[in-house]
Amino acid sequence: MNYFDEIEFLNREEENSNREKLNDDEIKIIKAQYKNIPDEYLDYLKYIGWGSFLDCQFLVYGGLMTSSELDIKTEDEKNNELIFFGDNFSGDLTGFNLRKDNKVIEWLHDYDEIYETELTFGEYIRKQMGIN
Repeated sequence: MNYFDEIEFLNREEENSNREKLNDDEIKIIKAQYKNIPDEYLDYLKYIGWGSFLDCQFLVYGGLMTSSELDIKTEDEKNNELIFFGDNFSGDLTGFNLRKDNKVIEWLHDYDEIYETELTFGEYIRKQMGIN
């Protein structure tokens, strides 16, 4: 995925960008560590970059974090099947369940539970940007 529409949208809506793009070597390291990570996520890091967008609407991390690194206890936590790529600046984390179909999940801190969005990374990030 090339994210042309999202880049155009962000260029139009933001005055300054604090995101940093990852290079091919950095992408390869992530892919080697997480073999079934969605390419849409890696393409986002390559073409748009990690960091926040739209005045801190959402933050995409520069790398992935496991549930145990974030001290989240769930059924999937034992095998580090949950990995997180971002948050909404309000305590809710967003990531993938590597054991399932790699649709985006959210850890809702108020309820201490995982919500399965049924969205791909590209669909989810467009929703966070407010692009229909």
